Amino acid sequence: MKIQLLVNYDRAPKFRRRTLAVLIRQIIREERREADSINVVLVDDDYLLDVNRKFLNHDYKTDVISFDLSENKRIDGEIYISVDRAKVQARRYKVSLEREVLRLIVHGVLHLAGWDDKTRSQKLLMRKRENVFISARGGSASGRERLYGKRNRA
Repeated sequence: MKIQLLVNYDRAPKFRRRTLAVLIRQIIREERREADSINVVLVDDDYLLDVNRKFLNHDYKTDVISFDLSENKRIDGEIYISVDRAKVQARRYKVSLEREVLRLIVHGVLHLAGWDDKTRSQKLLMRKRENVFISARGGSASGRERLYGKRNRA
């Protein structure tokens, strides 16, 4: 599986590409999926707003967008993450920027693996699954429980 981290924002946190690749492979394996390629793209608010408008017809800022480009059962996808949104959320939930971006990467990979979060119950289930992977990376609880109910949060 080919995994790329593309940084299109000079204030993005630095990640060890190998560490991210290990995490993404773990998620794909534990979700019993196979993947050909996953690109993670770190951008600013304006860039992701343009993507949101152009491809999803949504006129608002967001933290993460996943695109499933698969032509078969093997995952081929892209995950765009707004570092600006991640900074705001990191302050709100009292976690490091790196930890929040990591959570958004996990969230995006779970979307590519077939998870959805359109309803409250889907959001709660997806959050629990995110916590499994974040906890495995040394995550801890934070103030985000107030938004999504009691659960571990990194």
